[in-house]
Formats: sequence, structure tokens, C-alpha cells
Amino acid sequence: MVALYLATDVVQGLERRLYDGVAASGSRQALPEVVIVAIDEHSLASLGPWPWPRDVHAQLIDRLAAAGAKTIVHTTLFDGPQTDRGLVYLRQIRSMLGAAPPEAAALSGLIGRTLDEAESALDADGRLAASIQRAGNVFLASRQAVAGAGSAAARVPSFVHRSALADPGEHALPAGPGVYPLAALGQAAAGVGHLQGLADGDGAMRRVPLLLRSDGAGLPALALLAAAHSLHVGKAEVQPAGEHALRLGGLLVAMNSKAVLRPHHYPAPATMLSFHDVLSGKVAAARLQNRIVLIGATAAGVQPPVHVTGGQEAQPPVQWLAQQVSSIRQGHGYTEPAWGMPVMWLLLVGVALYLVLGLPRMAPRVGVGVTLALACALAALQWLWLQEVSQWLHLGLPVLALMAGWLVHAASAPRHDAEALPEGERSAHEADRMMGLALQGQGQLDMAYERLRRIPMEPQVQDNLMHLAQDFERKHQYDRARMVYEHILRHDPENKEARSRRKRARQLSEVAAQAGATAAAEAAAVPSGTQPVLLGRYQIEKELGRGAMGVVYQGRDPKIGRVVAIKALALGQEFDGSALVDARARFFREAESAGRLQHQNIVTIYDAGDENGLAWIAMELLKGQDLTGAATPDHLLPVEQVVSIVARVADALDYAHQQNVVHRDIKPANIMFDASADAVKVSDFGIARITDSSKTRTGLVLGTPSFMAPEQLAGHRVDGRCDLYALGVTLFQLLTGSLPLRGASMSELMHNIAHMQAPDVRQLRPELSPELARIVAQALRKNPQDRYQTGRQFAADLRSAGSVLQGGVDESYSALALDYDAHSDIKEHQKMADFQETVMQDPAPPVSVTRQGAQ
Repeated sequence: MVALYLATDVVQGLERRLYDGVAASGSRQALPEVVIVAIDEHSLASLGPWPWPRDVHAQLIDRLAAAGAKTIVHTTLFDGPQTDRGLVYLRQIRSMLGAAPPEAAALSGLIGRTLDEAESALDADGRLAASIQRAGNVFLASRQAVAGAGSAAARVPSFVHRSALADPGEHALPAGPGVYPLAALGQAAAGVGHLQGLADGDGAMRRVPLLLRSDGAGLPALALLAAAHSLHVGKAEVQPAGEHALRLGGLLVAMNSKAVLRPHHYPAPATMLSFHDVLSGKVAAARLQNRIVLIGATAAGVQPPVHVTGGQEAQPPVQWLAQQVSSIRQGHGYTEPAWGMPVMWLLLVGVALYLVLGLPRMAPRVGVGVTLALACALAALQWLWLQEVSQWLHLGLPVLALMAGWLVHAASAPRHDAEALPEGERSAHEADRMMGLALQGQGQLDMAYERLRRIPMEPQVQDNLMHLAQDFERKHQYDRARMVYEHILRHDPENKEARSRRKRARQLSEVAAQAGATAAAEAAAVPSGTQPVLLGRYQIEKELGRGAMGVVYQGRDPKIGRVVAIKALALGQEFDGSALVDARARFFREAESAGRLQHQNIVTIYDAGDENGLAWIAMELLKGQDLTGAATPDHLLPVEQVVSIVARVADALDYAHQQNVVHRDIKPANIMFDASADAVKVSDFGIARITDSSKTRTGLVLGTPSFMAPEQLAGHRVDGRCDLYALGVTLFQLLTGSLPLRGASMSELMHNIAHMQAPDVRQLRPELSPELARIVAQALRKNPQDRYQTGRQFAADLRSAGSVLQGGVDESYSALALDYDAHSDIKEHQKMADFQETVMQDPAPPVSVTRQGAQ
């Protein structure tokens, strides 16, 4: 087997098929920002045969720039000049005019100016260069070979060095000879990157070198340049992060020790638009605005295709580039860990020891079961590791060695047939048995039983059926397990183990049926679409709202006649086991933390309970609406009213922070305002976490990404200053109808929050006062130490900046300033276990729990 692995491509070919299956499977989607402008058959029919004049490309780039494309990448290799034949004659005439006598100078000048205009009209290369320079965000392709061992170092043009990175040394492959765009075009472009791929043994391009070493610099791939530019990441922010990753600002791109990336294979790599339709204005500018636009040929015969999987599926180079850009931006690349090959050889030694020392000592039926289980486990490990961890472990050789060793052992072992069957029938039975075992290993237990039940009940088959029944039990399919045991007992009534296990399976089946009936009865206690009559002592009057997990009712306390809002969650329908216990505990921690807060600007919590499968919290029922509608450009509140509202929210937060409670999700949707009573209430302290050291674990990130402070996104210790940052974002949105920082994707949004300065609020509303703009800017500082330290300070500055305000500062709570930095370190980076769940995924639709009269 080792010789087969080293001398042929058979084993590697099988592993590549597995890799192709994983890389093309799953629910991953290409980056929505990427758009392909295709030189397709329709465009060739409309604009004429290829190649087109350079001014056609210039017109397209002008149109893309006018539409607001974020990054433009042209994959056509403009390596030679496009000279009009008439241009040669014009230049000959110019040289003849240079030799004209002095008395013809006036005529020569007139003719010379005409020649200048004619040359400009015929110089297509010059017009393309001018369009590229005007756009300022156009990247061009080069063709860069990978040098073999001992090859001389390649020299690259000076304009390529402008977009090159620092010399990666031995951490990149050496570059060979290259083909580059015309100097005039390369100098006008924002950068030049290579489209080089690396072929595997079957000729397919599954790898791309992100950097090639040449001429004392790192030549970047075109996909790397496009991804970095789309994230607004400069050359200085593209740096190695160890030997197996490249950092693009706040984004890590996994690669191997030679800076090679294996991109994901998306079923649909990008949105496709026709070159002619874009050029003629048939495509709306909105479909191109803030997009990464890749221009390239998809029509047959224009550019040679790239084989990307198994040497079979051919893609145009522009689609291959789109796969790379999406993989880099979304972190979907695959790597081969440095420890992968040592693990493969170690497993191979273990397989050899098993085949030599273990398998000969086993009974035949045990040996086949153990061998098949080991082979399936290794194959499943390779598949799952590649799919879940995005690392390719080469375990094909140990798997094939296991199966080959077992076949050799089975062929050399003496045969013990229970019955003297004809050779053909015996072979058919053995084939059915092997197929049944294979189906069982794949988890297809019903199909495995159909195979095994056809075979005469020999001891080996009986043992296989016993194991199959136990697999049914492990999957809680007790009726199916009992059926298998009964099949065994029909042929062997004296089998005590089968009889005992059948009795146990019958009992477990009855228990499972009773448990199912109980669960159904509990679910029927509060059927979908109906409402309970009582929750605790509260009489339910009507439903106010419904969300993904919870329902909000209007209830009445019969003892004192108080009308309340009751938030009820059917936790038992969403969780079970230990997860249900944890969910119930978190629910009541929510009630505890919110119930500690008694402030005129915070929704009051009255009671909490758990009955009939519903966990509930009774809280104050308010009039008014949340401020979501007032955060749109067409429905902004007066500036004085906004300042008054936000000042009172700052008062409420100052009080909560004094009680060691952080809200963590301040936004317009969680601020209730009743204009008729001029009442402001902060709602949904439900995701607040008590920050006492005895009750908390650092690193739980909750909230809405656009309103989260940089340190909250980065996983640092969170304190009340995160709420004040979110209140600053809310103030900005209530004043302008727009968020201060946005992004087309979650990674871009997180990068902007961490690194980009929020704009001055007066850029959107010039009439706002400088003092109010200063307050907003201070609330949005990146460093918490530069921000407002308490809500009290925030509220005081707001009130001093307002011209017509109502109310005043609440002096009923402690005036001592909080000192967050005495017990927290903003530079201490602590990752969070549930970061992906609470930040990267879309949040569930919110349920308004305090709007009176909602139906």
C-alpha cells in the first residue's frame, strides 16, 4: 500500500474526490458583494468578435465608476498595444512636418494641432489608461508562473512593485517568468495581481498562491488585492499572522506554510451580468453600487477555462476568481495542517499493528465488524474534519490499508461453512451479508436488515443481526430492534440473549410511548393559537404580541386591579434535558437582574413564575411606542426632544450601572416614548447580565452588532461604557436617521466599528450645534477611557447643550463616579464561547413587550 501511495496517484485521487465532495457541499453561499460582468455570447453578438477595441473597455470602466462600484477587477491580460493602422501614418506625417522650412511654420502648427486630435482619437490604449486612472479602483491581471527548483529569480516591472507586499522569504513559492499589462495601463491601475493557480495530480486547479516570492517582494494574487481593497485595507495592514494565516486588517485568511489557499467551491460563485447590458445602461446602477465587480470572459474560445474539480468541471477564469474572493472574504478556505502527514503515517503504523497482532486473534465475524468500524470511523473523521474544521487530513491510505489487510486475512483464513451450499449461492449470500454490513456502517439500518434477513441463519449472520438490533436500540427505535430479535428467535428459539433483549426492547418501547403521550399532553395544555386563562395570579385578557419563542399577553392582577404585560416563553418546546435547565435558570436571572432596578425611566418588573410549561415575567404595561420609527430620515423628532429623551435614558443607565447591571442592547427599539405624557422608559433589560464577580463569567457577548462598542465585538471585558457607546449610536441615529458606521457584510461592519472613525453628525445635519456634535463624537470614541465614563456625565452635557428642555437631573441615586478601569483591563483579550451565536447570526425578531393595545 505504501508503494501504491508513493508510486501512483490512486490513493491521492480518491482523497481528492472526497475533498471535491466536501468543498462543493453544505449551505455556504458566495459573497453577495461579488458581481461578474461577463463577456458572454450575447455581448459578442452585439459588439462584434473578440478582441474588442480598448475604448469599449474604457467605456465600461467609466460606467462602473459612475455607478459607484467599490472595487473593479479586469481579468483580460492587456499585455500588448492596440495600435490603429491610421495612427502609424499620422506619426509619419508629424515627422515630415518636423523637416518643413521655417516659412511653413504657421501651417505646420495648424496641421500639428489637427494631428494631436487625430492621435488622441485613435489612441485606444491611452483612453483605457485614462479611464482606469479616473476610476482609481481598477485592478489588472498578470500571468505569473511558479518557478521550479534552481530557477533564476524573476524580475518584475516597477508598477507591479506598487501593489507588492514585503518579501515573504521561504513562506511563499518562488515566481517564474511573468506576462504583465502594458506599462501605461499598469501605472494607471490601483494594482496588478496574478491569476496563477496550482494544479494537483489530476490537472485540476484547487489551489491558489496568495503570494509569490520575486524580486525581493511578495507578488499578491488578484483575489487578495480585490478582497483587501473591498475591506478598505491598505498594504501596510496585510501582514502574516504566523506561518499559516494572513491578516487583512481584522480578517484572518487561513493558508499553508507557503501562502497557498484552497478556496471553497460555491455552487453559484456570483451574480452574473452581461457586458453589453451593463455597457448599454440596461443594468440599474444600484446593482453595481458598492460591489466588487469582476470583468471577464465566459463565452467559449475567448479565454481557456480552468478545471477546478477532478479535472472535469471547467470554469471561466473570472468565475474561478470569484470563488477565491468569496473564500478570502468569508474565511471559507481549506488548509492542510503541518501535522497532518505525521498523523497519517502514525495511523498507518497503528493499522499495521492491528492487522498483524489484533485481527488474527479475533473471530471472523468480530474481525469484520471491528475492521469495518475502524475504516468507517477514519473515513468519517476525514470528512467531518474537512467539513467542520476546514482542514484536510490525508487518511485515505490508512483506510485502504485496513480494507486490503482484512481482505488478505479473510482470503487466507480457513473456511467454516455451516451448510454445504453451492459455490454460487454461497457467494450470493456472502455478498448480501457484506452489503448489509456496509449499509449498517452508513447508518441505513432498515436497508441493512432487508439484506441480512435474506441469508440463512448461520452463527455469523446471527451475530450480525444482534449487532444490528443493538444499533436500532441506540437510535431509540425499540420497535425495530424487537422485530430483529423476533427474527432471530424464529430461527433459534433457545437464544437467551435475544430473548432477554427482546423483553427489554418491549419495555423501552412502552416507556417511550408513555413519555411521548405525556409530552403531547403538556403541549396541549397551552395549544398553539390559544392563550392560557391564568398565569400565576394574573388573569389573561388578550394577546399583545408574538415572537420566535415567546408571547406577550395583557393580564390583570385581581387583588389590586393592576394591568400588566406578561412575557411568556414555552421553554420546554425549544430545549430539553440540561439545556432546558440552563434556559430556565437564565430566564429567572433575567427577572432577577431587571427586578433589582427601580427607576422612573426603566420598565418595572413585578413578578415571575413557571407553570404549565410556560416561564413568565409580569411587568409594567406602557402606552406609547418605541423609537424605531423616529430613527428614519422622514420621521425625525425635534432636536430638543431627542436631547431630552436621550438625557433621561442616560440617567436610567447611570442608575443601572450603579446597581452593577449592564443593559447590553441599547437601541431605539428598546426605548419607549409616550409623547402625550412626555414619558421615557428603557425596556428589555432581559439580556442584562449582573456584573458582580460572584455571579458572572467574563466574555458573554450579547446585543445588536451595529450598536456594539469595539471592545464588546473584540471580546474584552464589558462594562457600562458599552451601553454609553450604544446610546451614542442611538443619539446619532435619532438626529440623522442613519447609523454612523455600516457595512455590506458582517465582517466589514465589524472592521469599520473597530477601525473607522464615526463621521461628524453635522455632515448629515449641518444645522446642529458644535456642542451637540462634540457630545456625539465623545460618546462614539473607540477607546472606552476616552468616552463618557458615566451616564450622569452624558446626561449633564446633553442638558447643557439643549436650548428648550424639560425636567432635570435625578439626584436620588449616588453621585459617585464609577471607576471601571480599577477592575477591568481593556487590553485583556478574552474570547467568548457564544460569540458566533450572538453576533454573527441574524437575531430573532424582537417582541414588543410594553406597547399597550398591540394586537
